[in-house]
Formats: sequence, C-alpha cells, structure tokens
Amino acid sequence: MAQTNEQIDIRELCIKVLKNWYWFVLSCFLCGCLGILYYCCANKNYSTNATIMLRDDAANKNPLASSDMMSMLGMGGSKRVDDEIAIITSRGIMQQAIVALDLQTCSKKKTGLRWVNEYPKSTFLIEYPKQFCDTTTDGVSIDIKVKKDGYKLKVKYGRFLRSKHFVTDLNKPINTCLGTLQISLLGNTKAGEHFHISTSPVLPLIDKYREDLHVNKLKKDSKVINLNIVSDAPKRDVDLLGKIIELYNLDAVVDKNILATNTAVFIEERLNLITNELSDAEDDVETYKREHQIANLGEEAKLYILGSSEYQNRIAEVETQLNLVSYIQEFVNDDSKRFSMIPANLGIEDAALMGIISDYNDLLLKRMKVQRTASDSNPVIEQLNDQLLNMRQNIIASIASVRESLNITKQGLINSDSQFSNRIKSVPTQERQFIEIQRRKQLKEQLYLFLFQKREENALMLASAVTPAKVMDIPLQSTKPISPRLRYVGLFCLILGLCIPAGIMYLKAFFNNTIEDKKHYERMINAPFLGEIVQNSRGKHIAIAEGENTVSAELFRLLRTNLKFMLPSDKTPVILVTSSINGEGKSYISTNTAISLAMLGKKVALVGLDIRKPMLAQYFGLSNSGCLTSYLAEPGYEIDDIILPSGQHSNLDLIPAGAIPPNPNELLQCDRLDTLIAELRKRYDIIIIDSAPVALVSDTFLLDRIADMTIYVSREGYTPLDMVDFLNKVHAEKRLKNMACVLNGVKSVKAGYGYGITQI
Repeated sequence: MAQTNEQIDIRELCIKVLKNWYWFVLSCFLCGCLGILYYCCANKNYSTNATIMLRDDAANKNPLASSDMMSMLGMGGSKRVDDEIAIITSRGIMQQAIVALDLQTCSKKKTGLRWVNEYPKSTFLIEYPKQFCDTTTDGVSIDIKVKKDGYKLKVKYGRFLRSKHFVTDLNKPINTCLGTLQISLLGNTKAGEHFHISTSPVLPLIDKYREDLHVNKLKKDSKVINLNIVSDAPKRDVDLLGKIIELYNLDAVVDKNILATNTAVFIEERLNLITNELSDAEDDVETYKREHQIANLGEEAKLYILGSSEYQNRIAEVETQLNLVSYIQEFVNDDSKRFSMIPANLGIEDAALMGIISDYNDLLLKRMKVQRTASDSNPVIEQLNDQLLNMRQNIIASIASVRESLNITKQGLINSDSQFSNRIKSVPTQERQFIEIQRRKQLKEQLYLFLFQKREENALMLASAVTPAKVMDIPLQSTKPISPRLRYVGLFCLILGLCIPAGIMYLKAFFNNTIEDKKHYERMINAPFLGEIVQNSRGKHIAIAEGENTVSAELFRLLRTNLKFMLPSDKTPVILVTSSINGEGKSYISTNTAISLAMLGKKVALVGLDIRKPMLAQYFGLSNSGCLTSYLAEPGYEIDDIILPSGQHSNLDLIPAGAIPPNPNELLQCDRLDTLIAELRKRYDIIIIDSAPVALVSDTFLLDRIADMTIYVSREGYTPLDMVDFLNKVHAEKRLKNMACVLNGVKSVKAGYGYGITQI
C-alpha cells in the first residue's frame, strides 16, 4: 500500500515556493495596491476617553447627620461599581444624550476619497415633516451633489422609496418620497462637492452607541471607571461622553432630592400637628398647677415615681412607635398621596415594615423614571401601578401587624407598672392627676423633639447632596488616529499577499488526487524505479531519432541504460509495457524505448498486444489490417505475413495488433501466441510488447507467461493516487514479472551533460 502519513519536506516546500516566486510578488503587489486604496478611502478613527471616580457616600457623609437617616434615604454605604456601570450604559441615559445632542442626524462631506463627519456644524439643515423623526422606523439618507447651476438630490427612505430631484433654489420646499422637506444652507459650498446626510430612528441608534461605548473599571477593586469610544467623529464623542457623565450625575441627584423633599413635607405637617398638641398639654399643666396651687411634687411621690420611671419611659417609647405607625397609616390611606414617596426616616424600629416601605419607594422611583419618556397608558406604567397597589396593600397589612405587636408590648409594660401604680394611690389625688397630665406633656415633648431633629437632618442632607461621580479626566480625543495605520495596513497586505498564493498552492495540493512529481512518485511506489520521461510538448509520437539531442531523447537513452541492468543475458528478453489506465503513455514509452534500443544495433520487435484499442500502426503510419489478430485467429497466416518494417529504423520491426476481435481474452490464451513469441526470440535480440491497461482489463495478466520483465508506466498530474495503490498491490502479489516503474509526462527535468541539450 502507498504511504499515507508523509512527513513535510521543508527543502522541497521551499523549492516549490521559489519556483512560483512571481505569483507571490504579483499577489503582494496587488494586495499592496488594495491596501493603499483602503488607507486612502477609510476614515481615520480616533479614541476618546474620560475617567470618573465614584464617590463613597459613607466616606463623604456629614458628621451631623445620623447613619440611620442616610440609610433610609438610600444614600448610605458603598456603591457597587458594576451596578453603576450598568446605569451609565443604560438605554435611558443614552437616549437622553442622543436627543440632547441631536445625534439622530449625521452629515458627512466627501473629502478626497474619504467621507468626513461634519459634527458639530453641518453645511445643510434638513427640516422634516412634523413629528417625522419621532415616528419613523426606517432610516433616511439624502445625497447632495453641488452643481454649478443648482443641487442634485437623491432621497432614500427605507428599502423601497426612492426619489431624485434637481433644485436651483433651496429656499423653496421640496416634495420627496417621504414628504415635504425644507433644506437650509448653513455654510459655503463649491461646485463638485458631495454631501451625505442620514437620519436614523432613535431605538437602533441607542443600540449602536451602546455598542460603541466601552465602560470598564480601571482596576479590579478600583472605583475609577474609564469611558471610551472609538469612531471617526472625535468631537461628537467628546460631547457624548460629557453628556453621559452629566446625565448620570443629574439622575442620581434628582432621585435623592425627590425622596428627601417628600420626607421634608411629611415631617413639616407632623410638626405643625404636634406643636398644637404640645401647646395644649402645657396649658393643661399650667392650669392644673394654678387651680390646685401645686409648686412641686412631694418627696414621697418622688420615691414611687423613681420606681416606675423606667416602665413609664418604655411605655412612652411604645406610645411614640404607635403614633409613628398611625402617621404612616394615615399617609398610606390617603388616596391623594397614592404616587408620593412614603416617609422612610421617622424612626420606626420594625425592620420588616421599613424594608417594605423602602422597596415601595424604589419601585415608585422607577415609575418616575419611566414616566419621563412614556405616557400613563404605557403598558410598563400600568404594570408598575399594579405592583405599587399590591405593595401598598402589603404595607397596610404590615402596619396592622406592627400596631398589634406594639399594643401587646404596651399592655405588658402597663401590667408591670401596676405594682408601682398601686403604691402611688396613696399619693393625694391632686398629685396623681398632675402626674398623668405631666406624662402626656412629656410624651408630646419627646415626639416634638424627635420630629424636629429629623427635620434638621433631612434639611442638612438635602442641602449637602453631591454628585456621585467625580470627573478625574475630562473627555479628550487621542492626538493621533488609532486606525487605519499605514504600517499595520502594509504588514497585513504583505501577509495577505504571501498567504493567498500559498493558500492556493496548499488547496491545489490538498485536492490533487494525482501524482505530483518524481519524488512523490518514488516515495509511494514499492517497485523499482526505472526512470522518468519528460512531457512531450512537440505533439509527435516519435520523440527520439539518430543524432537528436533533446531532453526527451536523452531521457530515453537513460531509460535504455537502466533497462540493460534488469534484462536477462541468457536469452532474448521479452519486455511487457503496461499501465493502470488509458492515457498514461504506455504506447509512447514502448515505441520510443524500442527505437532507442534499435539505435544500439539490436534487432528489436515491437508487438502490439493491446488488441482492444490498437494504436501502434496509426503512430507509425502503417496499415492495421491482416496483422496479429488475424494470425492468432486463422491458422493460414504465417509469421512473415504479420511482420512489418517500422520505417523509423532498419533494426526495428513492427507487428501491429490488427482488427479488433470479438474475443480478445480467448485469443491471448491461444497456443499460437506462445509459438509466435518463441519464433521472435530466435529472430530478434529484444522483444517489446505494448499491452492493455491492467486496471481496466485482465488481458495483460494473461501475457505474464511470455514476458521476462514488465515496465509499468504512470503519468505525472494524470494517474490517480488510487492507481499507485493498485500498482503496489500488483507488485506485492507478483502478478507481473520483474516490475519496474517509469514516470511519464514530467513537466520539468534537468537532463544531459555538456552543451546543446534542447528542451522540447
């Protein structure tokens, strides 16, 4: 079998490349031309960068503000950088930036071979029909060519709408395929200038700019964020990054201020109510003292009061919590405040209730953000309304549960305090009544002081709100374009120029199913290699003659020399010439080998035993009638009747095959063929038999009984590799005697010694 796993011969590979050097030079030249054209046509892209640092609210809070207040307002703790990056790259901020900078319309001017962006000043201003940009779902492109006597316009809308116009006065409206347009000239133009103006819908534009915007942390655990955009419009990118940072800071500050403002309104209302109640309690104390002439409490009452003071304070705290819960309940039940922030910093100690209120406020903030760009009938708004209603019901249920828990706690404290109350009964009635009035007054005072403190903390936080992002490096474009770069384009074109012919050569070799060259053939065959014959470019069947010094003639002489070492010396040798399939040149090899042997003075007989497709007579210009097949089929024919002079050399005789018989296989097995070969051995020095291809018919295997050796012919670039496997199989099974291989049709051979060698 042929060898399947071949090692790569680097030297042979280099020789193949050097032989085809001109293809590599041509490919590199063409790729270089394409690279220069690309460099001249491609827009120069610049990198625009900005750096911001997220402020940690926990590190920048006011020392006068309580930590509870900060947490309730959503301003406490450290920021998660990944979450802030998601906010910066959100659709909402990008849409606001696009609308603010009017990036839906892009104007470009052709300068040389490049289209240069005109941002921020465009030469033309396009006024579309009313609400067209807000409702369109397809892009609009307008080409404007400046002529000496006017302007040539091409309007394209969507995939199918097209219209062409020639305008001499831009002050007049233009009726196009998308409606009436008003084009205003904002700058100077010259004849021959070319402009391209495109307007895109907002939603696809948002996705495009979000893909172009790259936001990353400077380091893994750093709070410094880098924003980067690469495009051919660096001025636009500088404005876009600046607007994104501005909107991000504004969005965060607005959210904090909304919550703080709503809380301030709520606290102010409660303070007004508690102020009135406290004033009434103080009036009651004053009236009671004046009516009963009480200056101070007795020493005895102080002892009991000190014993019950702890429980009274705790009861007062529970009463405060109950009042705060009542305030929240009144706020939630008020339908006029359905979409108002629920105060979250009143000091309610129940964590579950505060958690639900915080979630409700976050969802309400989300609804406010969506409502900025959507109407009340938007499905998202309606869905958020339903969620807010459900959460409001949960808050009401939680308030009831907290109230019940506080009442139980209060009742327990009252029971514990009953022991001291029984002792206080011995105190005069006036004094006990005064204590009750004083207790109500203390409760109102505590609630008033608590709300007053929260009002000051809230006002302080509202006044000291800072932007969450500190700009470390303002948006700035690179001084040099990052693409295209001439050195990289040249390197890429060089590599591409080398890879294209190399790839073609590789694919050609990969898909090639035939013999490549002599070395390839020698590596694959197991039989002896007899020689190679150059490709016959003259178109003549006879390639050797007396005194001829061509490469073909020299190679046939070399083949003749090699053949001598393989022929038997004790008898007249019979050489069988065959191949695998038609077209490999077995008749060409047998004919010219016979002529070269005849030139040595040997008597040579060339016998045509390819009786299915006889061609020898045609090659020598002789008649093909009454020859070998007639001799084998009819006993009346004699040997001398079928032997013809070749006409090429006096020592060469020819026995053509004759007419094609109906039973070629049977004729080749008859005894007259053996008799013929025996007689020819007596008359000639060498006998060469031109036989049929062995892979197509079995005729040649029948001739092995009369042959002494076999020349097996293959052809470069023609013989399939499967036939080489078949050749090795025939050799391994010894179905043909003394096989030796010849490679025909070699494209390039260095042969001969000395001067005067001519390639044919």
